Amino acid sequence: MRVGIDLVEVPRFRAFLERHGERALHRLFTPAEIAYAEKAAPNLALQRLAARFAAKEAFCKALGKAVPFLEIEVLPGKNGPRLLWRGQEYPVSLTHTAQMAAAVVLIPSPIPEASPAG
Repeated sequence: MRVGIDLVEVPRFRAFLERHGERALHRLFTPAEIAYAEKAAPNLALQRLAARFAAKEAFCKALGKAVPFLEIEVLPGKNGPRLLWRGQEYPVSLTHTAQMAAAVVLIPSPIPEASPAG
């Protein structure tokens, strides 16, 4: 089993999105992820996105390889968030506050094959 963890400073993530705008948003998140975040008040929406960014980073760490972020999707589920990649679902845990967002991802053995990000 492989474990990945990541921590994101929400104010720094906000500054990144303000600097790079909609283009960055659509390069990092799927339409469904953006729609889910936008259902919340602006501050909570930003926290949701930061947590999903952390989950994607944590997944790549657990996988041991970078993959395009648009291939990874973190969506709400009945029993908490779900991380999807190439038709498979992986355990993920998210948490966030006004200042920090964190995620932990588990990848059971065997480790799936990933092509290098391009």
